[in-house]
Amino acid sequence: MLVAWNGFGMRLAWRLVVPMDRFGGIEGPNSSTTTNSTRTTPSPFDEFTPSSSLYDYSSSSSSSSWFSAHKTIVIGAGVGVIIVLAIIIVICCKCRKKRTKEMTGSTTPQAPFVELQDDAPPPPMQNPPPQVKNPPPAPPKRQSSTIATTETTNSSFRQSHGSNTKSREESSFRGSVPSEALDMCGLDVHRIPSAEIKLVRSLAQGAYGEVWLADYFGRPVAAKRLLPGKNSIDEVQKFIWEIKLVSKIECPFIVEFVGVAWTRPVDMMLLTEFMERGDLRSVLQQNAIERTFTWQHKVVCALHIAEALVYLHTMDPKIIHRDLKSRNVLLNSAFEAKVTDFGIARETDDIQTMTAGIGTYRWMAPEVLQDGHYTDTADIFSFGVILAELDVEVLPYSDLRNDRGNPYTDAAIMGLVIAGQLKPSFSPECPRWFHDLGLQCLQIDPSARPSAMQVAYQIRSRLQAST
Repeated sequence: MLVAWNGFGMRLAWRLVVPMDRFGGIEGPNSSTTTNSTRTTPSPFDEFTPSSSLYDYSSSSSSSSWFSAHKTIVIGAGVGVIIVLAIIIVICCKCRKKRTKEMTGSTTPQAPFVELQDDAPPPPMQNPPPQVKNPPPAPPKRQSSTIATTETTNSSFRQSHGSNTKSREESSFRGSVPSEALDMCGLDVHRIPSAEIKLVRSLAQGAYGEVWLADYFGRPVAAKRLLPGKNSIDEVQKFIWEIKLVSKIECPFIVEFVGVAWTRPVDMMLLTEFMERGDLRSVLQQNAIERTFTWQHKVVCALHIAEALVYLHTMDPKIIHRDLKSRNVLLNSAFEAKVTDFGIARETDDIQTMTAGIGTYRWMAPEVLQDGHYTDTADIFSFGVILAELDVEVLPYSDLRNDRGNPYTDAAIMGLVIAGQLKPSFSPECPRWFHDLGLQCLQIDPSARPSAMQVAYQIRSRLQAST
């Protein structure tokens, strides 16, 4: 292509420097005076030989003046053509180099560079596992149908993934659960930097979690987190749903939600207000020695628990605690009680009933022990057990004996409770109204039990009458 351009440029320059007539000869200033009779048509193959008849510069002064006047124009035109050709040649060379570079880059793949950080999730695998057709359901939302929070959602999660998939996920993510695998939507609003939380001492430990006394800018708070060995995807997600549920509860008789802190999902901490006297079970055990927890304190404690149930059962949809017991009732320095631990609490509506036996069996209702179908009245039965516990100050059923004089076994207690043949005991010193209210709550027929609002009204009326 460059050779063709050069040849074209040279022919154009020669054409401009030496004007040609329309017959192929050299056109002079007097060529128009040449007659047709004396002109012969030259062959394009004849050798070009200038002759004096064609170039007669001395014959006329106009010939000399014409050449002088156009000499500068002819030279300038030739130089301009050369410059244009040079520019075209440079542009062509650059375009050719650019195409060559692009072709080379497209045929040589570059290996991706992924910068890994300590807290960042691992990069995606080259061959990701097949997607599950039924992903885990969304977190609990308020709607007309039953909305699962902890156990049922986790059950659906396990069913959709299968036991083998779950074991692989737990072994793969144990100790390092990626945030992409969890539903953490909405937690950022309540997030507190982990650097602002100072753990002081351990307060309690259960099967899945532990509670620490922590300091948050001089304010004592309770920090609940999962145990190191309980950090699978399923367990972390269950804990996140508990945090979400607590975060939307605002009741003076339920522990106040402070916030949530984490650096990784497995390190997540639920921060709530700190209750100085600990749980009700510990207070009752200490009261055998100190005798500071009077009957007045006990009635007020029962009222606060009932008010908490009123709040939960009147929400839309209502919330069933499902694990109401003395360990999940906390008291402050003034013996004011607040309900805590919503790890297995669940939202529902008035139509659907709950399934699966959840909670500690000594406080569980017969229908929960028997077939797992129950409503919010199951919390009322658990409240009745707490009323008996407030009276005798011992573990429920621990003061009862069988025909042989031995304590009942766990299996025997559950069987007799289901049959309606065993109930927690009350002491002879218990106020009559308190005893009767407890028996109403402990009815084997769920429909015969009073509602939380009725219970709270009775206790409040008694307190007002005694003052």
